[in-house]
Amino acid sequence: MHNKGFTLVEMMIVIAVIGVLAAIAYPNYQNSIIKTKRTEMMTEMQNIANKIESRKLAEGNYNNIGIASQNFPANNPNYTYSVAPATSKWVITATPIATSIVANDGTLTLDHTGQKCRGAACGKGNEWQD
Repeated sequence: MHNKGFTLVEMMIVIAVIGVLAAIAYPNYQNSIIKTKRTEMMTEMQNIANKIESRKLAEGNYNNIGIASQNFPANNPNYTYSVAPATSKWVITATPIATSIVANDGTLTLDHTGQKCRGAACGKGNEWQD
């Protein structure tokens, strides 16, 4: 009589292969999520910088460019951010929230010259990306 089906050894091999694939795929997936969240914050910082410069053009000065006086988004689930000082040499800083997925990704900054920093890496190129 010939039995049809899978042996326990064959099932264990399939489970081991699935486990190896999952161990490789999951960290890559997590890194993709972190990059996406960082890109979202970078885009928001660029939007804030555009609003600051638009206000300068409309009013002729940088007075009252803080977050409270602008129509900037109130919160972000992954970063807290601030704009300082209220002068022509402003800097936008986004700090990862300790309980978020981006907690160890580094602080992001954007200044009035277009200089971008992520942690200690600074420049006017792709320093925010990784």
